[in-house]
Amino acid sequence: MFAYWMRALAPEGSLWRHRDYMRLFLASTLATLGATVSQMALPLTAVQLLNASATQMGILAACELLPFALFSLPAGVWVDRSRKKRLSATFDFLGAAALALVPVAYLLGVLSLPVLYVAGFIIGCTFAIGGTAMQVFITQLVGRDRLVEANSKLSGAGSIAGIVGPALAAIVVDAVGAPLAITLDACGFLLSGVLVLSIRRDDPPVVTEPRPMWPEVAEGLRMVWRNPLLRSLAVAAAVWIMLFDSFRALYVLFATRELHLSAKDLALINTLGALGALLGAAGAHRLERTRGARPTLILGYLLCGLGYGAYAAMQPGWLFTALGAGLAMLVIDFGATMYSITYISLRQQVTPDAMLGRMTATMRFLSVSAAPIGSAVAGRMGDAVGLHGTLFGVAVLGSLLALGAARWMPATRVEPEAIYELSEQGVMK
Repeated sequence: MFAYWMRALAPEGSLWRHRDYMRLFLASTLATLGATVSQMALPLTAVQLLNASATQMGILAACELLPFALFSLPAGVWVDRSRKKRLSATFDFLGAAALALVPVAYLLGVLSLPVLYVAGFIIGCTFAIGGTAMQVFITQLVGRDRLVEANSKLSGAGSIAGIVGPALAAIVVDAVGAPLAITLDACGFLLSGVLVLSIRRDDPPVVTEPRPMWPEVAEGLRMVWRNPLLRSLAVAAAVWIMLFDSFRALYVLFATRELHLSAKDLALINTLGALGALLGAAGAHRLERTRGARPTLILGYLLCGLGYGAYAAMQPGWLFTALGAGLAMLVIDFGATMYSITYISLRQQVTPDAMLGRMTATMRFLSVSAAPIGSAVAGRMGDAVGLHGTLFGVAVLGSLLALGAARWMPATRVEPEAIYELSEQGVMK
């Protein structure tokens, strides 16, 4: 019904009138709505039910990120050789099964941290492989010239789901407990897979001469690393993701144990964060068009660093501690969304179709490989020096990233048709 009215009211030529895009849009929104529930329910299960320490929370976050380091490079070749739509839907179904492990284990009385680690690892595989396939499929579905618009709409819908999700999560967690609440996320993945399969447009598999996998992996690595723009984006993304996921690994533990906040307070924090993401999605397209991609990326880095510091500055017993933490999360997610939309759209815009899968996988490998180590180290530091000090350290490094990008990141306007040739030459015009 929502998709019907959006198509009816949207102007001619709008993506809202693109039937296949709307199915993808709804699939993404449902998956995000479920994910916002797990974003609160999964760490609460670890902290409250299994009494996880900061180190164990870091390990849980690392398990979710480890598949990017292990599988991203071969996944890129797999994606380039496969039907992207079917591959994405398959991993949606795999994600649903992984999430269902948690409530099933709870009901059977065998829930433990290793079960959460396994579920987190499988979910990481879903994003590392299925997510790569979906990013390439979006490019093929809407075209490069509409990528920022398409990604902004998807991010905006995800942000709206993120606003509704925390309130829904608080209600469900209070009603049935954190482990059973994760069932909603499993259902979101399941429905997302069904909707993706219902998209009428399909992409035929790329027919190529049989080649060993690793030379093709090396081709993707060479393309990214020899190009100054993609290389700088990958290095900056590696630092940003390591800091962002270090924060995500500890923010629930900090809120519950240091600030003594409740599940309802966490719902407020996550809701304000989702509102920030919605505003960031709305602002990214406009800022990128008026100021360019480079200033948009740098602003995103800076806002995240400032938000980490504001969150770490919260103290227990303040009258509006939950609200203050929520406003800090608003700033973080505003900056993160503005950065992510611009970063993903830019790297897709400048890559030839035949290399999209390998480029996406290579960028993910180069940028996310250090994140599991960062999350584990952040958890260990949280136990060793305290959560306040660890989060302040993340804030300082986040601000330094913005300064470094302002100094060293190259120009971001590159002709898409020239990128492969330039990568082979190792130069930028």
